[in-house]
Amino acid sequence: MRFNYALAIAVIPLIIAMIAGSYLVRWLAVLVLGALLAFILFGFEIHVPLPKRERLGKVERKTDVERIVTLIERAKNGKVARSLLEEKIAGIYATLSDDYNKAFHSLASEPNEAIKALRSEGDFLDNLERALKILEEDLYEDRRGKLQR
Repeated sequence: MRFNYALAIAVIPLIIAMIAGSYLVRWLAVLVLGALLAFILFGFEIHVPLPKRERLGKVERKTDVERIVTLIERAKNGKVARSLLEEKIAGIYATLSDDYNKAFHSLASEPNEAIKALRSEGDFLDNLERALKILEEDLYEDRRGKLQR
């Protein structure tokens, strides 16, 4: 038979509760015994299975398209999402340039035609569509210019 430490620890306040003469000491020992037994019962006896790693690994992630769609839906009403879309467009233009950082910062201070179209008054979705058409034309011209060289 194995020696159970938890049972031995629980027996000590029980003995104090039975032997001690003072009423207060007996009740304090009973309270300590109750707390200790609750800890033993809920800490050691109830075995709750841990979540399996397979379930933890299955996190549903959004694709880039879903993220952009969500960003566009939020940009209809919010200024922060609109500024994020402006940064995306500026990032595309900066990627096409030789110096990414210089081009990105210059587009932030002096916007080009696409960013101006996006910032213009009116329906945001129409402005976004115009800005993307301008961006597409610029991409096509840039790609075509590189092929001829």
